[in-house]
Amino acid sequence: MAPFGKIYSYPNNPRVAKAQAAANINGLELEIPEFKMGETNRTPEFLAKFPFGKVPAFEGADGTALVESDAIAQYIAESGPAADQLLGATPAQRALIRQWISFADGEAMAPVSQLVIPRVGFRPFDAATETSALEKLERSLGYLEKHLAGRTWLATAEKLSLADITVASALKWGFVYAIDAEMRAKYPSIMAWYQRTIESEGVKQAFGEQKYVEKRELPKA
Repeated sequence: MAPFGKIYSYPNNPRVAKAQAAANINGLELEIPEFKMGETNRTPEFLAKFPFGKVPAFEGADGTALVESDAIAQYIAESGPAADQLLGATPAQRALIRQWISFADGEAMAPVSQLVIPRVGFRPFDAATETSALEKLERSLGYLEKHLAGRTWLATAEKLSLADITVASALKWGFVYAIDAEMRAKYPSIMAWYQRTIESEGVKQAFGEQKYVEKRELPKA
């Protein structure tokens, strides 16, 4: 079977993992071509398809061209036999799943990015930004912990959905660099759900081995 499409991005982009997981669950093959950020996405060929040069970018076998990671993940989720599982089978389910997808970007990925980016050397450390991001992340995790108490999945009862995959992808690098052992201990429901999600068939192949920071350190000057 020919690949369903290609995703262009730099390696280990957490915004790609959710699309890869959706493809795996749907039995769809994705190509990940060799890519160099700042070079591949500045070529005339790339910009002809994706004028802003943004990644991730998706090119379907049928010519469909998409940017914005949630649009890509939802398109892939809707394109296979697991569409109802991933995106919901009723209007209420679909709305709940979309709600959590929005939460992932605005309430989880945003503070996680502010904490991670200085720790990987892409931006100077700023103490005020760090404090604000930690406060926002704690609020978001507190809300998530309360919601998950007594639940298996975020938006559905029996099987994981794209809501779980998307929120997990937003937190993935947070666990590597910022959400340390002391912080994780406050959120047992989140940790049980996260482990359940990343060990699910199709997701574990996309996410790879998860690493956890033991103690959050300030970035080196």
